[in-house]
Parts: sequence; structure tokens; C-alpha cells
Amino acid sequence: MQTQMILISYWDLAILSVLVFLTGFLLWLNGFTHVKQYFWANVRTVVQLSFMGVWLSWVFYADNPIWVALVGAIMLLAAGYEISKRQQYRFKKLSSILIGLWSLSVTALVLLILVLTVVIQPEPWYQPQYAIPLLGMLLGNSMTAIGVGLDNLTRNSKQLRAKIEAQLALGYTAKESMKFIKQQALHASMIPVINMLVAAGIISLPGMMTGQILAGADPMEAVKYQIMIMLLIATSTATGTIIAINLAARKLFDERQRLDLESLQKVKK
Repeated sequence: MQTQMILISYWDLAILSVLVFLTGFLLWLNGFTHVKQYFWANVRTVVQLSFMGVWLSWVFYADNPIWVALVGAIMLLAAGYEISKRQQYRFKKLSSILIGLWSLSVTALVLLILVLTVVIQPEPWYQPQYAIPLLGMLLGNSMTAIGVGLDNLTRNSKQLRAKIEAQLALGYTAKESMKFIKQQALHASMIPVINMLVAAGIISLPGMMTGQILAGADPMEAVKYQIMIMLLIATSTATGTIIAINLAARKLFDERQRLDLESLQKVKK
């Protein structure tokens, strides 16, 4: 039996915000030194989601592909920027952001268009009710995996500089000298994704499935949608991370296959 979704009032959210404040106080008592960042992250979440809620309400009713594309472009740019911020060492100029944007575009956008036109087939195919939430889930998970992979690659390249240059001196190609570091970066980025996939359904109920069930959808329909998005996430994160790591690894060498770590700059925290 399907039920109507129970609405949450702003007073309910205000009560929950008090719990966040108390949690921050407990963190401070236990020696946590980033309480301000914790509070700011919560404030930022509320502001961003509120803004997105108002904007999406308007976009949904407008039913205009230009506005849907604009929302997607802003989400994509924000994801690319966040990827660069999550790295201890990042490429100078806009290279880190461009690597993130390219790897996300080739994977998340292509998979989104594929699933909208072949699997779900809404009418019209760009219907924002489906396009925007799906894109958000793909970008969020891919962004995290790509960010971890690039951070691992650049940090290890800095730390193992002597080993890489020794291999180059012995006649190894740039690709061969970076093979182990690329494998480690790929491993670090994919382990959280694999853990998420393993835990889904038994240990945790993923977001899309939970949201649909709370909204009154049939549990089996919610499960099918969740399986679809999990398979998309697995494909998007793996493909996007491979592309990003290979692009970054090539960027670490000049045209004569010499290691060029001067192209990296340490991010000031």
C-alpha cells in the first residue's frame, strides 16, 4: 500500500540545526580543531540546497532544455572546481580543473544521455525531473573518486621523484615509470566505491531508493531505480578516474619524457 509523503516543516529543520550546534560543541570539547569548518560546511549545505530547491522548482515548471543545460553546466563546473580543491598538489593555471571537467564530461554526461534516451525514456528526454537528479548523483560520486585518484597520483609523484627519475635514467619510458603510481592512485580511488557497492542493500539503503520510498513509491520500483544508478556510478567513477589519472600522468612529463614536477604547486590550506 502506497502512502503520501509526510512533509517536513522549517521548524523541524531548525530543531535539527540545534543538534548540529551541540555536536560541534562536543567536537570542540574533545579537541577537534576544525569546528568552524564543520559549522560552515553545514551552513553552506543549507544555503546551497535551499537555493537549488527554489531554482529547480522554477526549472521544472519552465520545461525548457536551455535551463536544464544551464543547471547541468553549473553542476559540472562546480564538480571540476571541487576536484582541484581536494588535491594537496595541483597543476598550475587551470589544468587540474580542465582534467576534472574533461573526465567528468566524457563519463557522467555520456552515461546520463544514454540512460535517458535508452533506459528511462522520459518525454521529453531532457525532462529535468530525471536529468538533474541523475546527473547530480553521477557527478558527486565521480568527483570524489577522481579527486582521490589525482591527489594520490600527484603526492606519490612528489614523494617518489627519485625513484621515477632513476627509472627514466635506466631507459624506462614515462608510461613505464609511472605504472605503479598510477595503479596505487586507481586503487585508492576505487576502494571507497567498491565498499559502497558491497554495502548497498544490506548495510545501508542508498539515497535514491530511500528518497523514493519516503515519497511513497513501490519498494521494488525504488530498488530497480537504485540498481540502475549504482551500475551507472560504478561505470562513471571507474571510467572517469582512469581518464583523469592518465591525463594527469602525461601532464607530469614534458615533450622529451622528462619528469616535470615544477608544473605542480602545493595548495595552501
